[in-house]
Amino acid sequence: MERQEGRDYFDKARTVAAALLFGAGIAAVGGAFLEWVTIQPPERVPADQANRLDAFTGMDTSDGWVVVALAGAILLSALFLVIRKRSLYAWIAFWCSMVMGGISIADYRGIDELFYEEMNRIGDPSPAFGLTLVAVAALVGIVASVTGVAASPKRDEEQP
Repeated sequence: MERQEGRDYFDKARTVAAALLFGAGIAAVGGAFLEWVTIQPPERVPADQANRLDAFTGMDTSDGWVVVALAGAILLSALFLVIRKRSLYAWIAFWCSMVMGGISIADYRGIDELFYEEMNRIGDPSPAFGLTLVAVAALVGIVASVTGVAASPKRDEEQP
């Protein structure tokens, strides 16, 4: 009967990194379904443009769908990071988090373009909680994936 060794520091760090990645993925999916823009309506709204005052979520834009796909890849990477214990999955999560962060920050900074040009809305837009949540999830994903890379050193299979 072989004696099972306790979990080492790397296993614990990898588990924490995977848990943070899982949380970041869930937060990003949630953020994509929440409102990305809140609207301060103008003083007078023409009757034919009343429907252009609606706030919108990330899923109303193409960026929201990309964020959900990237978040799904982060969730799968977190799962495989724990199961397979290879840094490849942390690297995948890192690049997905980087792209997701780039999308959310670009949308955050270019809220007027997204609002007026892509969504054809009127009023004074400001970023809402959903977009901020996606940006924070991306930042947490970057930190957690780097932790996962550091916690998954290459080990020789022949050594005991």
